[in-house]
Amino acid sequence: MGIVRKQSILSSIFIYIGFAIGAINILLLFPKYFTPEQIGLTRILLDVALLFATLCTLGAIPITLKFFPFYQDYLPKKKNDLPLITILLGITGSILLLVLLPHFKPLIIRKFGARSPLFVEYFDLVYPFAITLVFFSILEAHAWSQKKTVLSNALKEFAFRLLTTVFIILFITGILNFNQFINVYAYIFLIPVLIFIYSLSRNGNFPLYFSISKVTSRLKGKMFNFALFVFGGAMLNIIARTNDTIIIASQSSGGLSDAAVFTIATYLVTVMDVPQRSLISITTPFIAEAWKNRNLAKIDSLYKKTALNLLISGMAIFSLVLLNIEDAMKFLGKDYQALGMIVLISGIAKLIDLATGLNTQILLLSKYWKFEFLTNMLLVALSIPLNYWLTKRFNVIGPAYGNLIALLVFNATRFFMIWKIFKLQPFTIENGKAILIGFLVLLLVYMLPDTGNIMLNVAIRSLSFILIFGWLILKFNISADIAGLFEMIKSRVKRF
Repeated sequence: MGIVRKQSILSSIFIYIGFAIGAINILLLFPKYFTPEQIGLTRILLDVALLFATLCTLGAIPITLKFFPFYQDYLPKKKNDLPLITILLGITGSILLLVLLPHFKPLIIRKFGARSPLFVEYFDLVYPFAITLVFFSILEAHAWSQKKTVLSNALKEFAFRLLTTVFIILFITGILNFNQFINVYAYIFLIPVLIFIYSLSRNGNFPLYFSISKVTSRLKGKMFNFALFVFGGAMLNIIARTNDTIIIASQSSGGLSDAAVFTIATYLVTVMDVPQRSLISITTPFIAEAWKNRNLAKIDSLYKKTALNLLISGMAIFSLVLLNIEDAMKFLGKDYQALGMIVLISGIAKLIDLATGLNTQILLLSKYWKFEFLTNMLLVALSIPLNYWLTKRFNVIGPAYGNLIALLVFNATRFFMIWKIFKLQPFTIENGKAILIGFLVLLLVYMLPDTGNIMLNVAIRSLSFILIFGWLILKFNISADIAGLFEMIKSRVKRF
């Protein structure tokens, strides 16, 4: 786990800095200088663009992640035709988007015109947003496969949010009006795409070889079948994970205003994703290599270690958010009073997702990858009707309940599949200890008295939880990786 740990630390640094900048954007700047409808517009544009971008990749990303080790082992770097194949898929998908999507615009107007007219007005910005995301995603997959995960996370998590801050400042100072702001925002991934191209091609790691290689000739059938199913599964997964905001904007009584509340709640919960994002990008090529070499012991080790570490970090972040959510609602004002319940329900759902570890990557990169498609079908079949019905019944809180039910069934199904097929499961006694410690420390810190000052409350509760929880995790040696990381930091501090 040496390489994994080192890159995980560097990636997490960029991701956490990015999330800190994002917190300033989402919790301070956007609520102060933008209306709830304008905030909701930025979120729904991103979600819809992500949905279409996934569709337009036409399977290029799973092809890269699954088959790159074969191209790397059996071809000279300059004769690797995989980059060109994936770029051509992205271009084809983007052209299809430009040709087909205009025919669906009347439907968009009917569904969103009443509750979210601002989205209808700026709907055409989906095109540049989605197309730049297509090529960013393809280049990111190549960076992951080449173990350049630090660059990938720096661009996706840090640069994106920093550019958002720059655009907001230009809006606040009057250099941009809202129309100009939202138009610039739609091209926000263009600069990271250009940086990716420069970085990957500088050392010859992204060659455009215009002949069909022997690897492609031999594997093209498997690649097509794999891409067809996994691409379909990825598409279903994105639909399941973005339909909540889209349904809120079209069906909730508050439209884009409710979408803004859900956006802030989702952002607070998404902070729990930070360790998972860095671990996925780092461990994916190792899992792919392990499957190629049929090294089940390595996969078992990665499965257990990552699940435990994700559970510990998820418990810590979720507890910190819960401890400070009341003060956050006081700070944001009466328009955001539904925040607490959404965060609680969505946080539990995310904790379940984290606790089951990297089940997606293990299934996706194995010979049983078709189960990835089937389980994503299950997730969509559950989430869309649940979110639609519960939004109509409970407005903005409804999708939180829907996501909790869908993710619980989804992850339980994958857990039993992996256990049944590979005899692998991610849990040890240490996982139970981590949950117990987190719950007890959360209750203890929650009983601390209110100081009457929001910032002082946040500082005292957060610091108290981090110190007690961290000390107990180290005291009982719950995670060898976390203990090793602590010892490394301690030794470096001593040397300094």
